[in-house]
Amino acid sequence: MTKNKIKEVACKQLAEKGYDRATLSSIAKEVGIKTPSIYAFYKNKEDLFMAVYNDLLQEHYLYIKDSIEKVANENVKEKLYQILKELSHYHLSQPLKTQSYTRLALSLPPTLNNEVKETFSEKEEKLSEILRGIFSIGIEQGDIKDQPIDDLVASFLCLMDGVFLELIYYQELKFKKRLGQIWSIYWNGIRKEH
Repeated sequence: MTKNKIKEVACKQLAEKGYDRATLSSIAKEVGIKTPSIYAFYKNKEDLFMAVYNDLLQEHYLYIKDSIEKVANENVKEKLYQILKELSHYHLSQPLKTQSYTRLALSLPPTLNNEVKETFSEKEEKLSEILRGIFSIGIEQGDIKDQPIDDLVASFLCLMDGVFLELIYYQELKFKKRLGQIWSIYWNGIRKEH
């Protein structure tokens, strides 16, 4: 219980203060423990924030995976669009976690740079496997132009990154309009003309 509470408070303080100002002592104080108690669970500040980052990525991945399973019987177009909609919904409904993720992803402390990138790549590979399956089926069924699967996966991951940045920059109404516009252009670019 205490371990999870420490991560929860660390995530909150990361969102509110940023990595440098979210100190172990301020986290311990908010949890209601003494600072040395944190070391029973985490080696140091970097270890704690990597645990937070891992949790954020894992939760995000599982959320998208579950959303795809809900539309397992839909066509490829619906599956891909569902991923973008659920990505958007997740981040709009989880502002604190999104802010924490953004702070770690876009303003990495130098000591965590390599570890964060490696962790991100591992989680992205899991999502890439799901996308490879969706795109393979889309090509087999004649919904998507026959082109290299890895190119399609890379393009969709870039689209997801772009959608994430749009979420940060725009108010919700404007963002949703732009999401529809972006999706329409993307789908028209990969779909096979019948």
